[in-house]
Order: sequence, then C-alpha cells, then structure tokens
Amino acid sequence: MKIFITGKNGFIAQHLLKHLLNDGHTIETSSKEDDITLKLNNFSPDVIIHLAAELYDANKMVESNIILTHNILEYSRKNPLQKLYLVGSSSEYGRKTAPMKETDILEPKTIYEGTKACATLLAQAYSYSYNIPVTIIRPFSVYGPGEKSNKFLQIVFSKKLRYVNNANHDWIYIDDFIDAFITIMNYKETTLFNIINIGNGIQYTNQTILNIAENIMNYKFEYIIQDIGKVYDSLNWVSDPTLLNQKYGFYPKYTIEEGIKKYYVEFKKDLISEQT
Repeated sequence: MKIFITGKNGFIAQHLLKHLLNDGHTIETSSKEDDITLKLNNFSPDVIIHLAAELYDANKMVESNIILTHNILEYSRKNPLQKLYLVGSSSEYGRKTAPMKETDILEPKTIYEGTKACATLLAQAYSYSYNIPVTIIRPFSVYGPGEKSNKFLQIVFSKKLRYVNNANHDWIYIDDFIDAFITIMNYKETTLFNIINIGNGIQYTNQTILNIAENIMNYKFEYIIQDIGKVYDSLNWVSDPTLLNQKYGFYPKYTIEEGIKKYYVEFKKDLISEQT
C-alpha cells in the first residue's frame, strides 16, 4: 500500500513510520518545508496519515493546523483515497468533568485546541460533502522513547524536575498507541466518517507518575508542588475508551508501571550511546 505521512519528524510519526515500513508498505513523507500538494500529486497515495501540527507557536497554528489540513482535504476531494487519517488531539474536548467520549461537544479554550477542533469539523464536512472516508484519531497523553526533551518524563529521567502540579492525564505508552492505530487501519470500516479516542481510560496525577518513576529510577526528587495554573491543565483528563475496546477489540498491553519502566530502560540506553 502507498501511504503518505505528514509531520515525518514528529514523535508519533517516527514510531509509526518504522512499523509501516516493517510491514512492507511504500511510504512517502513531508515536513513543514514541503509543498504538500506537489508531493501528494507526485506520489498518488492510497492512504494519507496527517500527523503534522503546530503545538507551541500560536502565531503558526492556523497555517499548520487548519490551512494545511484544508490543502490535504482539497487533494482528497479531487483524488479518491482508500482512507484519510487525521490525528487530532484530546485537547479538542476542552475541560470535562467525566471521561471524554467521541460524541462529546468540543469546547476549546486555547488557540491550539481551537485550531485542532476546527480541523476536525472541516474534515467532517468534507467527508460528508465529498464522500471522503475519514477517520479522526484523538490521542491522549502518548509517552515513550523519542519524546521531546520538554516532556514530563524526559525531564524526570534527566533529573531536571523542579516543579510539579497535580494535573491529571490519561497516559498511553507509544507501543500501545501504534498497535491501536494499526488495529484501526486494519479494521474493515463501513462508516464514512469516524472519530476514535486512543487512551487507557485511566488517569493519573503528575505526582503519581513521578512517584512511579522515582521507584523505577531508585531516586528521590526534591520539588515544589504548584497549583494548576495553565488553561490546558485539568483535574480531569481521561478518555472513555469504550469505542476502541468494543468496536475495534483493542486493549492496551502496558500498565503505567510497565510503560514507564520500559521507557526508562530505553532512555538509559540512549544516554549511554550519546556518551560513547
């Protein structure tokens, strides 16, 4: 199968690329500098997996998260695909007081959340208007080897942690996320447009994650506990994984302890490799 992946340098993309190449697929990729329409026209994919997104610079989010998605949807309108996968975000839901379901209303409060929600709604409209088979994947807190250095567990493993708030997250190990993604790709879908959460359905505070990491590392941190002050943090951030479990028959393999332990082993290997 010919698969086109955007955001080739991202954390999830790197893991997904490796898996798809091992499965024998023909892959083309793009990054921010590329003319996306030109690359798509030259490659003529069967499937597009749109992973590219701007997470940090609000001034670039409309261009990266909405206009780029629109360009891909326009290509898909003119060039029939087997499937278009758009990787959205659990942040689209905004703040909820219960586990987040795919049918929940979107209540974004940041530019990132709003632009990702806009991309989902645009894709939904294109899907129904032009008969494009679209699946929106909403990851929760994916963690594992290859994360950026500013991510929580990277800071912990590097022993640079100074502050912790008790925001909650639904953590899912990268291997489980990729396995879930492949399971969804292999499913014989009969509906035109779908939204699927990928999470464990269990949330943990940052302090709980830190305590698990401390036990695995055999190291005790001194840190200051802060109040939740950022708009994107929440005391409730957990998926309702019913659809993933029941429709697709997927259940994550790794417990939070197993995932953090595996991640730490890989982190130490990479550290040793960098020092030799």
